Amino acid sequence: MNEYLIPVTISCTLITLSYIALKLRNRILGSMNEMVVVPLYTGIASLLMILLPITNEPAVTDLRHIPILMAGLQLGLPVALLSTLPPAAFILLIDGVRGVPDLLVGIALPAFISALMHRKEYRSGFERLRLGDGVKIIALLFLVKIALGFFTLPVPWPEYLQLNAYLFVISLLCLVVLVALHNDENKNWLLQRQLELEANQDRLTGLPNIRSFLEIAGNMLKKRQISILMIDIDNFKNFNDTLGHLQGDHLLRETGHLLRGTIGEKDYIARYGGEEFIVMCDSVDSRRLASLASRLCHAVAAYPFAGREIQPGQAISISIGISIAARPEDDLYRLIAEADKALYTSKRSGKNRFTFYESSTSATS
Repeated sequence: MNEYLIPVTISCTLITLSYIALKLRNRILGSMNEMVVVPLYTGIASLLMILLPITNEPAVTDLRHIPILMAGLQLGLPVALLSTLPPAAFILLIDGVRGVPDLLVGIALPAFISALMHRKEYRSGFERLRLGDGVKIIALLFLVKIALGFFTLPVPWPEYLQLNAYLFVISLLCLVVLVALHNDENKNWLLQRQLELEANQDRLTGLPNIRSFLEIAGNMLKKRQISILMIDIDNFKNFNDTLGHLQGDHLLRETGHLLRGTIGEKDYIARYGGEEFIVMCDSVDSRRLASLASRLCHAVAAYPFAGREIQPGQAISISIGISIAARPEDDLYRLIAEADKALYTSKRSGKNRFTFYESSTSATS
């Protein structure tokens, strides 16, 4: 009875270690995790499997290859090869040069074979691991091992085939469970990411929402000076009331997309609410800000929006208010309020223009 419980116990141990690894991966993100933490943990798991053999007769059999197979399938060859270092060092320390064949077949070979089935989408976590890829890896690995074993024959040929068939079944069952476990955990991670994205994204325009903007701008303002641009679509109520809310929503989406493509790479735009947008600019130079605001006004006025002919001047236009932080760690909410005041100065001064809060003077675009 104990002989049948041993592989079950070892498999459960391996699955538990893999579950912990999944939790670590989702909590510790970044290149350091992939290139240091994951290979180290995977290598230790493989080493533990060496210390927990399933059988010793007629030859030593263990599951050292499973953690490395999972690393190669999910993260590719570099991570899989790094994962081989701990078990390889242990084998060389115990067996010396005599352990090299065992190292190549039991450790290095699984790393290369699993990497053949790796897809770049697996690394990002946005695609489920395909069970078929795992089955192909196990089948290919044991076909190669059987072919190599034909020339070495550590045990009689019938016993060697029986031993590998036994290990193939156990490995396949472990890999099926691990792939299912990974996909289930990854599904929860994706759901969490989706919820975070929805919490920080405006559903209508696809732009970040004001919640996300306040967090990003607040963190930036702690480090350096920034500028705030408040942008409002002129006469939006007339457009919305005349053509309907669907056309109004379409105008908001197109305007948001146009503004995002016009601002600088280091600038950050969000939908403030209604027909208003807000931009965080990394520049505090008034000439550069004036140039940016002018480009935004011209880009919107020149764009062939559907329904623009019903607006004054037969064009869609925007008004902008600009506020510049006097120092790092300035009050973000005060900057937004100042930009908002400057925006309404632009509105009262004829629209289709920008105004700096400091001087309260307008410039027609």
